[in-house]
Amino acid sequence: MIGLRLVDPISKIEKDMQAALVKDLNAYFSKSKVKIADRLKENIKSWVLATPEVDGLRQRGVSYSLHSLLGLKYGTEGDIVEKIASSVANSMQIEFTQIDKNFKGGLIFKIQPADFQNLIGLPEGHVYTGGGADLHWLSWLLERGDEVIVSGYEYDPTGGRGRSGGGIMVKGSAFRVPPSYSGTLTNNFVTRALDNKENEIARIMSEVLK
Repeated sequence: MIGLRLVDPISKIEKDMQAALVKDLNAYFSKSKVKIADRLKENIKSWVLATPEVDGLRQRGVSYSLHSLLGLKYGTEGDIVEKIASSVANSMQIEFTQIDKNFKGGLIFKIQPADFQNLIGLPEGHVYTGGGADLHWLSWLLERGDEVIVSGYEYDPTGGRGRSGGGIMVKGSAFRVPPSYSGTLTNNFVTRALDNKENEIARIMSEVLK
């Protein structure tokens, strides 16, 4: 039978093991950060693309779809939704804080700037009328809620195909984004797409780190 004799005190052995574990964890998290970011970006993009608002933006030529209500140019919807989803996904940042001896630290995720300037600044978020007026429809959708957007005009699905292929604006009362789609900076289709995704993020991290 082989006998072992511990030379160092148990407390020192535990401290050395803890230090070695912390060192390994820091190295592992640091090495895996890029892979975690790539996986999360893929999922964030899919969450945004799955929203009812994005589905409505894709529905070209359909009466009362967001595409038609906002007057998006027919055939541009694919590029528009891709740019929006990619901009949200690419806004994600991962900050790695070194794990200390008390096992405090790790990864902090930041997704989507609170001012939404990465989206509001997209050129794809604008359409231009035949008269040269700039209609900033993405701003309407993200931050202006149910307020009146255009006074003296309303949407008519029967008046012609227009830019969108699904209706035109005619003289009338007023136009606003439908309440089911309207958003503010604290509650819009992007914030709703990212709500309650903690478990999904934890699952993705577990899959990458296992």
